[in-house]
Amino acid sequence: MIRELLFEDLSGVFTPDPETVIDAAADEPRYLERVPGLLAVLTDPDTERYHRFLAVQALATWGHAPVYPVVAATAEAGRRSPWLGMLTDQRGRDRTFPELALAVAEGRRHTAGTAGEPARIAALTALVGLGDELFFDWQLAHAADEPAVADALAAVVDRGVERGDEPDFDRVLQLADLCAVLARHDRPRAEVLAERLLRKDRRLTVRTHLATVVPVRA
Repeated sequence: MIRELLFEDLSGVFTPDPETVIDAAADEPRYLERVPGLLAVLTDPDTERYHRFLAVQALATWGHAPVYPVVAATAEAGRRSPWLGMLTDQRGRDRTFPELALAVAEGRRHTAGTAGEPARIAALTALVGLGDELFFDWQLAHAADEPAVADALAAVVDRGVERGDEPDFDRVLQLADLCAVLARHDRPRAEVLAERLLRKDRRLTVRTHLATVVPVRA
């Protein structure tokens, strides 16, 4: 079933990348007619793990509000999620959580001004809470550029800057990106947090990523 839902266009032509179909719904609403089928995939206990993830990714991207609690629960599981590491980039870094963050971001085009928006924001808030724990590449900062999650951004940067454990990704740089996003919605808090990040790590890359918050100093 997943082939017909996410690996074929409206003409039935096969596409090897399901994101081609997922993204096409932004301009062609007929793809949204596949939502019931994706829900069936998601609720079928025999669905393969990857196909279940694809169903969640598509439904979140298409603004289907009932799926956002699934995203929030996945964020709550964090490193315990069975999806962690299912998709990786060429450097072996997880891609499942970045893709979930992007899906929630894209869902806004469908949920803005609707009763589904609070569920989307709740899922986004849960993902932001992982900003000091898991690698998100650029997708989390992109998704978090909303005033509704400013408090969550401030909280995760505040917590992350105090952590002393060794992460498996560049935590400070990711927090710097989140701090820069926070500055668009709450500059005073972002400036304080940026200074704390710089006291922890003054690499040029960190200073550059925070340049929109505090001036780059030698």
